[in-house]
Amino acid sequence: MLKSKIKYCINICLLILISYKAFSQTKSFTLKTFGVKIGKLEAYRNSKNEFDSFISYSTIDFITIKADVKTEAIYKNGILIKSVVTSTINGQSYVSQTLWKKDHYQIDCHARDYNYTDSTLTTPIKWSAGKLYFEIPKKGDAVYTESYGVMGVLEETKKNALKMTTPESKQIYYYNNDYSELLRIEVINNIKNFEMIPVK
Repeated sequence: MLKSKIKYCINICLLILISYKAFSQTKSFTLKTFGVKIGKLEAYRNSKNEFDSFISYSTIDFITIKADVKTEAIYKNGILIKSVVTSTINGQSYVSQTLWKKDHYQIDCHARDYNYTDSTLTTPIKWSAGKLYFEIPKKGDAVYTESYGVMGVLEETKKNALKMTTPESKQIYYYNNDYSELLRIEVINNIKNFEMIPVK
């Protein structure tokens, strides 16, 4: 009798674990310019049932530039429902926020020398910049930039590389020959150009 009760409890626990569908990943990147380390980025993916969250923390400390950025994007059934970016650059704080409101996105984004609000974006977003640390898109995919509140289209401008242009920067994602692994990210902007190298 006791054995059957224990077996029953184990089966119930297994069913709960299966229905929970929890999953997590972590990625680390070293930020470099001219071969010199200037910062780091830690990215986390957590999945639970129909929800996926992509969170990243980055820091840059190099000569006259000191920046801390946290980005969080939450998806429900593969569609972005909320993103928040909080950043501090040389002592100045900025916040960018995007919320799905039934049939449109309410966008309120503020970054260095950049302010943008909008409520006309009605197409559900399937890709955002923070998601690209974990999943590999295809040429032509539309990607949302959480900091700036606008969509960009990935262009294949070099072999095994996809480029995305944002209002104040460009990111080029370099992959291996069969596009199965992200090798590095080149960031070109008006603050400081640098590379993001995955830590293996």
